[in-house]
Amino acid sequence: MKIVIAALQRLSANGICAQAVVSELVRRGHEVVWVCNHEFESDDRQDGVEFREIDPRWVDVALARHPGRSAAHTAIVAANRFGMLRSLGTWPLVSKGYSRRVTRAVCEACVGADIVVGAYTQIDALMAAHEAKSRNPRLHYIAWFLDSFVGGYGPRFLSAKQLEERGKRWDRELLDNADVVVSMESARCFHMDRCVNEPWFEKMRFLDLPLLDLHRMVDCSDDPGTPKGVKTIVYAGSLPKGIRSPRFFLNVLSCMPEEPLRVVFVGDAANDDLNAAASSDRRIEIRGRLSHGDAVALLRSADFVLTLRNRLDNMTPSKVFELMALRKPILATYPIDDEPSMPYLKRYGDVLLLDERSDASEAATKLRDFLRMSHEPPTVEELEKNFWNNTPSAFCDLIELLGDK
Repeated sequence: MKIVIAALQRLSANGICAQAVVSELVRRGHEVVWVCNHEFESDDRQDGVEFREIDPRWVDVALARHPGRSAAHTAIVAANRFGMLRSLGTWPLVSKGYSRRVTRAVCEACVGADIVVGAYTQIDALMAAHEAKSRNPRLHYIAWFLDSFVGGYGPRFLSAKQLEERGKRWDRELLDNADVVVSMESARCFHMDRCVNEPWFEKMRFLDLPLLDLHRMVDCSDDPGTPKGVKTIVYAGSLPKGIRSPRFFLNVLSCMPEEPLRVVFVGDAANDDLNAAASSDRRIEIRGRLSHGDAVALLRSADFVLTLRNRLDNMTPSKVFELMALRKPILATYPIDDEPSMPYLKRYGDVLLLDERSDASEAATKLRDFLRMSHEPPTVEELEKNFWNNTPSAFCDLIELLGDK
């Protein structure tokens, strides 16, 4: 089949989800066209995928050229906020010119296509997929809500009631010709409670973030550089200030100096807490940035993998699924109760959850016990059973089922 995917921001969390599905579709032998923004930060292209790139909104171009905390960056953000205020009356449609570019690209890509998938966010992708279906009624149209629209986030100048009412108006228009509406499992309760009378509700299917790739399950190997009797813990990821911090875990380590450990941090060599701890604790190694392949090799060789969770409750927990694919025991710290990865980690089972608001010495006792336990890795069959809706295969099966009708 020829399948058109309209997921506009390739480097976003939604783009990561789309990438997983696109890879699985290509693996199954389908022809895939991906309509997306031209991303200035990345020029990589996946084999077997045709990319149709469009010029993004001016603010995205400007921010890409002026990253960081420069005066230009601040001015661009301020101008964008002013523009958002002007578009409150048409929200979630922010730029009509950009939306026209998206629609034109998607409709051109859909010539000879069997299925078009419009991924929200952005609303422009749904508008384009809706228009493509209107022009060709034989085309199958899937609306894919990776983020919640009705009942989700919106401008703070609009009340929750206004956001819901406006979202439902847009959905009635954009989903009237959709064949399937896919939403995340986390949105099920809201839709069951508030949307059962909507004309599109009977088209809904609930899946989840498609980030556990069972075809990329990796075999694990030991690192010959680790002394016998020493257990290795590896963390791979960034440490953005105000969002994710190693401080609590480092404090826990300091409460158990006798434990024979090798703790490797990959991805951020500039964190002050990390450098201070490494200067006084020889068990801690800082590797800085590595290639993805080298980072995965270190994770594969670890006895335990570490994840430091986010202070924001709306960040996609994409890294968690890559760690699950290793089938290793997972150590996780969390700073808030509703951290998005928590339900997945609890379902995984072989995990130690440490509340960053708790006492470090008590957490050290828990960590010491967990490190000394015997651990049986989950089987691929167990992961498939417990996380099927989190696999790219689940979404691709839905696409193929629709295409066979």
